[in-house]
Amino acid sequence: MREMKAIKQQSGWTMWGLLGAMTLVAFFSLLILKLFPPYMANFKLKRALEIVASEPGAINATKRHVINRLDRILYIDYAHEIVNLKTALTIERTSSGRVFVINYDHIEPLAFNLSALIEFEDRVEVNKYR
Repeated sequence: MREMKAIKQQSGWTMWGLLGAMTLVAFFSLLILKLFPPYMANFKLKRALEIVASEPGAINATKRHVINRLDRILYIDYAHEIVNLKTALTIERTSSGRVFVINYDHIEPLAFNLSALIEFEDRVEVNKYR
């Protein structure tokens, strides 16, 4: 009889369990809402870099030309202030052509003195045979 009474009293969620679950849901919702925009901006930057790399003459393009083309494409996408391309863009020479690399960090403040550091590195290869 005593065991039956204990089981009846312990069934269901407690207020503390519900509060803990809601706290976890709120925390992960905050993370998603705060971290989605930087990843979306990086997606736009990667797509713009792929467009520039696929253009004719990209194999011989100077860094200034690549930066100007990226600025124009990103301005149309409302993403031209994501990163300083003069410092983030490097052009590497390889045996098969060139590689455009954009390497940058983004610090996203989450709450109070808590921030998330996101490191991005986008690489697009430009082949000689395009």
